[in-house]
Amino acid sequence: MGKPDKTGKTLVQFNVKNAVYALMGVSSPVKPLTYMNTLTKDRNVTVKNIYGDGELQDSLSSDRSISGAVGTIARDTDFEKDLGLIMETDAGLAEIAVKSTQRVNIGFETEYKEKGMPVKTKKVWILNVQVSPPNESLTQNQDDITESTYDYNYTGYGVNLKDSAGSEDYVDENGNTVRIYTATALPDDDNYDTFLDSVPTPKAKTA
Repeated sequence: MGKPDKTGKTLVQFNVKNAVYALMGVSSPVKPLTYMNTLTKDRNVTVKNIYGDGELQDSLSSDRSISGAVGTIARDTDFEKDLGLIMETDAGLAEIAVKSTQRVNIGFETEYKEKGMPVKTKKVWILNVQVSPPNESLTQNQDDITESTYDYNYTGYGVNLKDSAGSEDYVDENGNTVRIYTATALPDDDNYDTFLDSVPTPKAKTA
């Protein structure tokens, strides 16, 4: 028996670029996010085992959020002002104590290579994100310039999938809503060209 043909299967994903953001809950335009150079995303799924009659009977999953960090090569003052992390004072720009955080959506592009195919770019939104003030690392220059790094830790809470009309939450055959943490557009998708121009509202596909 020969090996199965894997043409079209993704071999590798790489790079992150062209980051943007848009505030939640207000009529906010999509704005550029300064020079993202790293992104991490962790799924926070916990499993509760149900025991009975002295043995494992079933398991329940709890999937309430995702988390990670957005890394940039410089701090973005517009981004931090919009999120209420900094403000202008008569003494200059000030970091302020965080009492509440404005939720935000974060978009970006990443590249991938499928077997036997050219390199392609996909576009991604992370939805309903709470961002913490950046962690900052500064090191003196020695023989060469030592670049600073900035990481904005985040928790993504997602949004409910809407029905095909986009007016009500989608409910599956078991009576449950569906939580969407990220939305992705690929080059063959109809909405690909404008996908990062506005924040999408994920809707169920019609049959």
